[in-house]
Amino acid sequence: MLWSLILATLVLGLALSGQVSAQVISGDLVGTVLDKTGAVVPGARVEATKTDTGVKYETKANETGEYRFNNLPVGIYSISASTSNFATTTINGFKVELNKTSTLAITLEVKGAVTSIEVSGAAAALTSI
Repeated sequence: MLWSLILATLVLGLALSGQVSAQVISGDLVGTVLDKTGAVVPGARVEATKTDTGVKYETKANETGEYRFNNLPVGIYSISASTSNFATTTINGFKVELNKTSTLAITLEVKGAVTSIEVSGAAAALTSI
């Protein structure tokens, strides 16, 4: 009888410990990186920074501009995306919720356009006194 009680307690303890370790304390974030015309931006670096801890998570957009963060700890994040020829875009205050998949499209702007100045006409002649 004593062995049955010990065995039952052990089995119950193992069952409960398995449930405790399976608790979910995270959420997922997915999205697409686009330019302002709506075209996808492949290979963009996407970074999620947890606001209260400063911990950073990084990923890259695939060839169709899609990115994914799995199992981000719940909380408030600053999400930024960058790549060459585009200015970095940052979205502050993005909330990752418990056991949910959130979606965020990020639009990048082209870096400052190059301006050329053309001067025409003859220069004024300098005279010496």
